[in-house]
Amino acid sequence: MIKFFRKIRQNMLTENKTGTYFKYAIGEIVLVVIGILIALSINNWNETNKNEQEQIVFLNNLKNDLKNDLIQLNQILKLQKEKLSTVNELKDQLLSIKDFEKIEQLFVQFISSDNETYFPNTGSYTTSVSSGTIASLTPISLRIVITNLYERYYYRLIYNGEFYDKKLNEVLSSQGKFFNTLTLKLNSKDVIEDSEFVNLITMWFVENSICVKKGEETKSEILNVLKLVEQRLND
Repeated sequence: MIKFFRKIRQNMLTENKTGTYFKYAIGEIVLVVIGILIALSINNWNETNKNEQEQIVFLNNLKNDLKNDLIQLNQILKLQKEKLSTVNELKDQLLSIKDFEKIEQLFVQFISSDNETYFPNTGSYTTSVSSGTIASLTPISLRIVITNLYERYYYRLIYNGEFYDKKLNEVLSSQGKFFNTLTLKLNSKDVIEDSEFVNLITMWFVENSICVKKGEETKSEILNVLKLVEQRLND
């Protein structure tokens, strides 16, 4: 094709058709420019299509992660609410009623109950950050809520969970002073008047209340992000 156009130009110059040659040259330049623009347009379309496919893969993976996070969070919230109910009753007994047998029963129930720390699935999000997928995600509003969930809500919930575990360990590490692990009995009735014991239980109640509250807020945000992700995938 290039040889064909070159031959035409040579013939025109040989035949001294300078005016026609310049018109032809201009036309050839226009054709080249149009060709470049078409090539760029195709390249941009391919790149846009590639980015869109990457975003779809990311959002589908993210949706699966969030659904698993929600299952885990619901299980942890159930346990935390049960523990909160127990320690709330224990606190009330210590501060007012002071039924020793009931307090002993509640304390055993409290230290024997399971405690789970929340570990969200962050693989898809972390990969999207390192690959730049999240940076190009559209619409921007979706990018913001996803980033906010992982960088704020999850971070805060994990931090509160670690602090909660620390306070719980303070109670458990002090139980030798208050509690016989072999007989599963409080050491004496004087325990319920011990301000250190009461303060530890009260502090644990406060921390557990915060964890439940933050857990519910995070659950609400997960549901919100899931809804927006599904809307984006259905567009």
